[in-house]
Parts: sequence; structure tokens; C-alpha cells
Amino acid sequence: MKSKSKILVIYTGGTIGMIKSELGTYVPFSVDGLLGYVPQIYTLGVDIVVESFEKPMDSALIGPKQWVTISKIISKNYDLVDGFVILHGTDTMAYTSSALSFLLRGLSKPVILTGAQVPIYEEKSDGVDNFINAIEIAGQGVVKEVALWFHKTLFKGACVTKSDSKSFSGFSSPNHEPLATKEKAIKYNKGAFDTGELDRIFFFSINAEILYINLLPSINKEIQAKVINENPIQGIVLSVFGSGTVPLIQEDLLTAALQDKNIPIIAVSECYRGGVEIGKYEAGSILNDLNVISGQKMTKEAAITKLMVAIGNFKNEQEIRNYLIQNQVGEF
Repeated sequence: MKSKSKILVIYTGGTIGMIKSELGTYVPFSVDGLLGYVPQIYTLGVDIVVESFEKPMDSALIGPKQWVTISKIISKNYDLVDGFVILHGTDTMAYTSSALSFLLRGLSKPVILTGAQVPIYEEKSDGVDNFINAIEIAGQGVVKEVALWFHKTLFKGACVTKSDSKSFSGFSSPNHEPLATKEKAIKYNKGAFDTGELDRIFFFSINAEILYINLLPSINKEIQAKVINENPIQGIVLSVFGSGTVPLIQEDLLTAALQDKNIPIIAVSECYRGGVEIGKYEAGSILNDLNVISGQKMTKEAAITKLMVAIGNFKNEQEIRNYLIQNQVGEF
């Protein structure tokens, strides 16, 4: 007789476990209270163990420190369980799934993030179905990478973005196929899976000294140049127009600041879908002069977290660049 899969549920907080305060605002509640509303998870044929943040958090407050904490929890329990489910707020869940994808490369077990648009304590919450399906996917063990489950769809962890603030279909993957979908049963798309060719490497360091610059038509280049010149920035993500045009010329102070800083720069498109092709247009040729790395089809969440992991774990300039230009977890 096959033994039950053992799943570790990591509760970070978020809407899925929130209740209304006396002031009428949503605040995080305890994991014990949340689990009481989903007794169905104990009928799924898996053993469930739970670990909670000491103080559950709104995901707006979750960042690099918590990403490392989660990765350490997973590493500590990696040989003790068969899979992981992370309950998380939706606002920054795509950042966390991207960060964990790069921190936990080469997994042989599922790490599934999920949450809800409506608290699990309220009628018509999407949290019940999302939680149950995430447990089911983790228990089946078919997917062996970081992924995000939301409303009948399983997305690659480093290829997903929050695209709707209210709809139950709150997440999407504009440039990559989903890992699985569900109507009556979960149907896996194995062609989209991580190939598993990379060795398992767990990182536990992140350097958050990066800058995200949205190159708007109205951007004040002098202010941005001052920010770059006067701060210990270790990397930059540029949000560019279309497939790679920018409002920069060689004489700009911002261009000079980007050149003089001599740090890794990644370009991603401000467009929802399509990606970046540096050099396709003359108005983007300056990116080549700046030695900018093409983010190709990466989301901004993936570019930001990949850069943080790179500069946090590699000290040599060429090692950092080699890591950034290589497809680590399917993000390109």
C-alpha cells in the first residue's frame, strides 16, 4: 500500500486568512482559525503539517527578508516532506514565487504558492478551492518546481504576474504556457515543465540594493541620474517601451550615470506581452552601448528577483553577468 504524501503548509498571511478588524479593515488572522474553515484538506489522502510565520503578514510587507526565510524553511524540511504549499497574499505573490524560483533551483518536489481574493471566512471565497487544489497538486508530486496556483490554473513561478486586483482569475502568464489547468480534474501540460537539467542549488542570500526605473516619456533624467550617482546601487532593471526603445541619448546625464556606475542592467518591456529585442530599433541601440542585458520575455517580477539573487550570491562581475544571461528556471 502506497504511503500518503506528506505536505508542509507554510502560512505567511494574506487575504486568504484575513478577518475584518473593529475598524472594518482586513487584518491577518491565525493559521489555526484558517484551517478550521477548510476541513476538506484532511480528506485528500495526504498528511498535512503546518508552519506559520510567527506574525502573519499582509503581503505588501513581504520582501527579500521573508523570501530567504521561506527558502530556509523549505531547505530545512526538504527531506522530511514530499511537497510544500505556501499560503500568501496576492499583491506580492508573483514576486515571492519568482524569488523562490531562483533561490530554489533544481527542485525535485513541488513548491506551490496560492492565496485568495476573498478571505476564506467569507461566503463565496475563492480561497477554499485554491487551497484544496494546491494541496492536491503538491500531493500528486507531478510538478517539481516552484509554481503558483490560482483559479483553475497553475503558472510557472518565475513567469507569472498579478493582472487583476479583483477577479478570481487574478493572475496570468503573458509569455509562457501554464503548467496545468483544471475543469473537472487537473490536467498537466508537461511540455511547459522545467526540464530538470540543472543541478539543485539552494541560495540563501539576496542583495536588495537594486533600482527599478520606469522610462516614461516624462521621466526626469537629472533626478534619476542623481539617485544612481549618490546611492550604493548594485544593479538596475529598466522598464523600456515596446520591444526595446528608450528616451535616452548619449548626452543625457542619466546615460552618463548608467555608464559610469558599471553595474548589471536588465531591460524588460513595459508591455504586458511580447518581450524585449534589444537593437531592433535605432531608438534602442543605446542599450547596446550601455551593455544592457535583454530580459527577453521576463516579467518585471522575475527580472527584479533574478537580479537580487545574482548580486547576492556571485561577487565576480562576469559570474553575475553569466548567471543573468542564462535561462535559469524557464524565465526567458
